[in-house]
Amino acid sequence: MSRLVAMKREADSGTGAVEQMVVAEYFAPNFARHVGELTAVLRDKLDTMIDALEKEFGTAVEPWRPDGGIFLWIKLPDAIDVRKLVQPAAAAGIVFNPGPEWACRPEAAASHMRLCFALPSKDDIRQGIAALARVCFEETGIPAQSANIRRAAAP
Repeated sequence: MSRLVAMKREADSGTGAVEQMVVAEYFAPNFARHVGELTAVLRDKLDTMIDALEKEFGTAVEPWRPDGGIFLWIKLPDAIDVRKLVQPAAAAGIVFNPGPEWACRPEAAASHMRLCFALPSKDDIRQGIAALARVCFEETGIPAQSANIRRAAAP
């Protein structure tokens, strides 16, 4: 260890090069397996999010299934400006990326949002999408709910 520390001080003036070499050494034989496992976990969480969106929003939302990554883009009806949902959603413990902040043409993405599915558990995803649907309904009336659903949700 003393030789590594000395090498670290001489070679890189305190950056994380040694740590990066250790991580690279570990991942060299394990990277493909790790990526495969991670991809399966992320695919399962993505499927959970899409299922929850279909259950909670029905046809009021259009998800775009990504080929990779950790974000799902969704489109709400054109009349909804998702920027107006940021504060009410935050008050309910929900954070999302408003589409206009991530789009080349912000106004064309006013009804879009980007949802991350990487960190939350599948249960948190289901609960979060249900909470997002409640906030969206309270603020915009979408997704439409039948009277029996509204009565069941009442305290």
